Amino acid sequence: MKKTRDGCRFCRKEIPQGALFCPWCGEKQIGPKKAAPKYPAFRVLADGSLLGQLMVDGQRTTVKAATEEEYRARIDALRTGVLELKRHPEKRTLESVLRAYIDKNDGVLSPATIRGYEIIYNNRFKSCMKKRVCDIDFQEMIQEEVRAKRAPKSTRNAWGLVSSSFRAAGIPVPDVNLPAVPESDGDFLDYEQIQTFLAAIRGDKAETAALLMLHSLRMSELRKLTADQVGGGMIHVRGAIVQGKDNKPVEKQTNKNRTSRRDIPIMIPRLEDLIPASGPVVTIAPTTMQRRIKDVCRACGLPECSPHDLRRSFASLAKHLGWSPDTLKAVGGWSNMETVNRIYAKLAQQDKNKDIENMRNYYEITTSCEKSANSAPDST
Repeated sequence: MKKTRDGCRFCRKEIPQGALFCPWCGEKQIGPKKAAPKYPAFRVLADGSLLGQLMVDGQRTTVKAATEEEYRARIDALRTGVLELKRHPEKRTLESVLRAYIDKNDGVLSPATIRGYEIIYNNRFKSCMKKRVCDIDFQEMIQEEVRAKRAPKSTRNAWGLVSSSFRAAGIPVPDVNLPAVPESDGDFLDYEQIQTFLAAIRGDKAETAALLMLHSLRMSELRKLTADQVGGGMIHVRGAIVQGKDNKPVEKQTNKNRTSRRDIPIMIPRLEDLIPASGPVVTIAPTTMQRRIKDVCRACGLPECSPHDLRRSFASLAKHLGWSPDTLKAVGGWSNMETVNRIYAKLAQQDKNKDIENMRNYYEITTSCEKSANSAPDST
């Protein structure tokens, strides 16, 4: 038997020296003394400071200190995580940077936003996703998207995710030229076409949804709307239902922005007849709703509007009827006047034509008067 010591700490029986467990009672003994930590070699610089390198989590970092004591303290702090290691995010792959940003914001940003990010992550910038950020020619990456005939707006949205991910990771956002997005207000119905549309959609399964859109509701808002939120001549917009990243509906208690939570007076009398006694106000699927609205518009020779285009039609009609911008912003639930003025608050085409026609008439009358004056006989 090996040389023994005084015995087990618990049962006091003799045990072999160096044993971690007592062979009699099985209790663990005091472990062997840990070896002193090793510190990487350093070199002394001209100014007397010490300089060395340390490997932590597979990354080499430089350690500089004024004294050997400080040098060892800084290494201990880096090893234990007390001192944060300076990492080089530009050496990460594009895929890992985007993935980290999406995962970090899942549950923070809107489910619809995360769903859009997942689509970009899975389908865009394929040739660059596995490359390190520092090895990517970002302008060429954008050019690949252009050559693949991606829509300019879609490319800008995809680059927006890249930019946000880089900023969150502390990576400088590259300066690139993005394709210009053609200016388009989308389709909408003018004040005369709305009357035609209302007559054509009457009795259709999409009628209730269409009338709510003409009251400015977004698709996500009308999907959440229940019968108890409509009454007393008002529509109380509270919450939304959006598509999540797994393509399943996700219910939100909040709306798109702070001003989206609003109370809208019912302005189309027919809508009050269509509100059910209880439950969801709109029960048809979004795809069916979109198809039926387009079909009705096509059958009447109207612009083929999407459900969201009916929200634009609401704004166009409000502008035609002389609503103030503040009223339009409040009822429509837009967050700022820039959005109202830039996209939605457009004069109906008939209004534009009328203004142009008035100017033409002015010049025709002026020209006619000049001709009459020139052709009149000289009284002298």
